[in-house]
Amino acid sequence: MTRLYLIFLVAFTSLSLCAQDQDSITPIAPIAGDEYLMGMFPKEEPARIRQLSVSGFYRFFSTYTIMDDPYLLDEPSLSNTPDRTLFIGDDSQLPNLWMNIAGRPTANTSFSMDVFMFQFLDANLGESYGTQTIDSLRPTVYAPRQAARLGGALGLNLGINLLGTYDTDIGSFTARMGGTHWYYLSDLTFASFRGYNRFTLFERNPWDPVQRSVTDRYDKFYKEGSTQQDLRWGNKAFHGLILEGASLPSDLSFSFLAGKTELNGGYNLLPNYSTGGRLRHDSDKGFQSFNSFNSRTYTDSLNKSSVGFNIHTLELAQDFADFKIHAELGGGRYYAPGYESGWGEALNVKVTTRKDVLRFPIELHAFRISPKVINNNAVFWNTSISEVNNNTLPTGVASVETLRPFASSIVPIGLMTNNRQGLNLNSDLEFGKLKIALGYGVSAEIEAVSNSITFSHSVNQLTRSRFWRWNFTPDMGPYQRYNVVYRDAYETVQLTDDVLGEVVNKKYFNTAEIQAKYNTEVFGKELYFFFLGRYASVAPEFNALMPLNETAYVRQYSNELEIYFQASKKVMITNYLGYERILGNYATQVDELSRRPRNQEGIGLGTGLDLSLGKNALFALRHRYFQFEDRSFSLDKFSGQETMVEIKVFF
Repeated sequence: MTRLYLIFLVAFTSLSLCAQDQDSITPIAPIAGDEYLMGMFPKEEPARIRQLSVSGFYRFFSTYTIMDDPYLLDEPSLSNTPDRTLFIGDDSQLPNLWMNIAGRPTANTSFSMDVFMFQFLDANLGESYGTQTIDSLRPTVYAPRQAARLGGALGLNLGINLLGTYDTDIGSFTARMGGTHWYYLSDLTFASFRGYNRFTLFERNPWDPVQRSVTDRYDKFYKEGSTQQDLRWGNKAFHGLILEGASLPSDLSFSFLAGKTELNGGYNLLPNYSTGGRLRHDSDKGFQSFNSFNSRTYTDSLNKSSVGFNIHTLELAQDFADFKIHAELGGGRYYAPGYESGWGEALNVKVTTRKDVLRFPIELHAFRISPKVINNNAVFWNTSISEVNNNTLPTGVASVETLRPFASSIVPIGLMTNNRQGLNLNSDLEFGKLKIALGYGVSAEIEAVSNSITFSHSVNQLTRSRFWRWNFTPDMGPYQRYNVVYRDAYETVQLTDDVLGEVVNKKYFNTAEIQAKYNTEVFGKELYFFFLGRYASVAPEFNALMPLNETAYVRQYSNELEIYFQASKKVMITNYLGYERILGNYATQVDELSRRPRNQEGIGLGTGLDLSLGKNALFALRHRYFQFEDRSFSLDKFSGQETMVEIKVFF
């Protein structure tokens, strides 16, 4: 009887299901061959993450240096460069291994997290390169952060970046939180120097990508004048909250930033922060905007005194029939305990003609930035104000009480400084396969506030910076006239034409740049020639044309030639030749023994190869011979060889 009852129940249930309207059943993924999933299971697919991705790169980078003529790094301590150095890693903030985990839970929300690891070989090797942890102190899987860390160089780099976008009837709103976001407001408020893509390609940068073909990087540079860059190009790092609104009524948009830049935080235990934003109106063939950026650092525990700056600008961009204009005008100030600079003006205007007007484009760039205006997050340097640097580092550990200005700096065309006004002219020419980019600029100080001139050495610049690993310290070298910064070591020239220590002459700058690129084929293989010439002078009087005699305080000439040949489908042969001269006149420092001013010569000679290991992997080898000598200052000289090996894999 029971068996008959069960048979009847199954038959009745089957007939009932077959009688249902099939459209009322929501199909989901079949299981075990069933067309639909029945019973007590959900009839709709549960919510799940729409997208989850993991990407990143591994980069092995090593430098082996042999000093044929050692260099005096620090005169007080009499420390020299080692005869031989093997360094694993790079003098950059990018690690050996970088992994990004990103997801999109909904159509309007996404998140990402960056994890990094890097290690260094310092000749003190053990079971691990970093800090070693005994077994009894190792963390458990249940509480990985509540015990000693495994490895001293393992952790989060950019933290967790959160981003959410919400579309409404009045506009689209975006929130960026946490981590580090690379962002751009305007050139005078929050941006990085982009220049005119006049640089060399021989030495690879940590942020260089890997392309499908070994010729892609050089072919793009020849045809377009640029190389592929990541999101950091032209942007600045910002940590905190960024709110954006777009597609608002009346063609308005806005952005608001509150948090920290690379100049905030760090070792300072007192409150410090930056705020900024932009209100923009888009119009026909252009836009208008109001931009602002502000920084404040408190100098006492009661938060009653502070150091900082403010800058506010109006920006305009508009396309016309034969030209376009991009202008930014505003004012800024710097304040500190016992110092109030007041407000000063800042002006940055670019007018560019279209190529078909004169058969080649012309850009005219005019700027004027008051000595009262500073902003270390913008596309101009501070050359006039010694800024208060409030930190808790012990004395002598890359710590100083003030951030010294760059003095009267020789800078590339397009990079500006405060306390200066000038005019730049840029153009691009083509003669068949020969492409030429030209730039010429004249500028002058607004006030005579410094008796120093600073400049960087173009030839062997990165090699020179690697003499001082991770120590960004001032007054280094045999005559204590080099200042070490990130990927550079710039030199300071003291002038002697003051009156009882008072600066009497303003300085006038002339700068010229020429870049020539040529491409041809040899035996069916690509051959590229790239030349970059940079010439500059600083004089006590204005000259429309660059002075080439001793009326100039400093004259700097550099020439760099690169030759790249495609040996095979996967091999690119790279070659480099660089030569520079720096000359000073007798209104600058003279050597006590030779009684002569600077007379410097630098040489760089390199070769190497790029070997494609696949569309996402590259092996790069570079070998460079370098030499530098100041014929007037006998201690300022060095020579040697440097070999670099890089393996980079993207996944």
